Amino acid sequence: MMQPARHLKFSGMIAPQDQLHQVIHLPPGEMLSDQQYIAPNLVTVIIKNPPPTQTIGVPQYSPTVIAKSTGYDPAGDCNGNFMSAKFQPNNNCYAYGCNISSNSFPQPGRLSGNLITASTLNGPSVANFAEQDGLVFAGKSTGELASFAQKRRAQLGAGGLDGHFVALMISAPSGQYWPGDYHWARCDDNVNFSSWSQKDGGDQVTNFDFAGNPITNPATANWSVNQGPIQPDKSQPGFNPDDMVVDYVFYCFMYVPNEGVDII
Repeated sequence: MMQPARHLKFSGMIAPQDQLHQVIHLPPGEMLSDQQYIAPNLVTVIIKNPPPTQTIGVPQYSPTVIAKSTGYDPAGDCNGNFMSAKFQPNNNCYAYGCNISSNSFPQPGRLSGNLITASTLNGPSVANFAEQDGLVFAGKSTGELASFAQKRRAQLGAGGLDGHFVALMISAPSGQYWPGDYHWARCDDNVNFSSWSQKDGGDQVTNFDFAGNPITNPATANWSVNQGPIQPDKSQPGFNPDDMVVDYVFYCFMYVPNEGVDII
């Protein structure tokens, strides 16, 4: 299969060229040894979906840091791990969305035994995997989001909300060049839900969408990415000088409780 001339940009999934965050697959029944790896720690995870059951080692470059979201504070969240040159590349949109710096480029559902594949890189599956990590489905519209928040506040009483909201966007696999991806944005305003921010893969945190607009509603924000020429080399088969533009489409809102969410 022909590959694009330039590396593809991913927001949530681990890029094939990103060797620092590729998981280590172990033979059935074999556990991690004392072999030296690049990462200072390898987290052992038992994967049951997809079958057959397998053991993997997830590279982790620093201990997990968990924080509560109190607004837009990139430099302060999780001890600054989302903006630090040392730790920023190890935390993707899912880590930032959960406000949990796992320093492992975490994937939805991985800690609970799931690996995202081409067949599960879709809204229902990724949302389900996130639910297994502890997130809660909160609706597919701002009206449903507000209703969820109102009910949650009523259940908790005077204490208010015990967490924050995120939005899930999906870029479905397309053709032979784009394997698909997902993206998360985090709500920084639990009252009006009109201020959001995001971390695009290993990049820095921002409260702008991919077109440079303030994120007031992730369902209507611009999540299009120009991946560059598909195959600009005339000497190669499949020559195609056109740019490949991929879109991330809003799927749902989810709630991230302050307690009970665990990712890797």
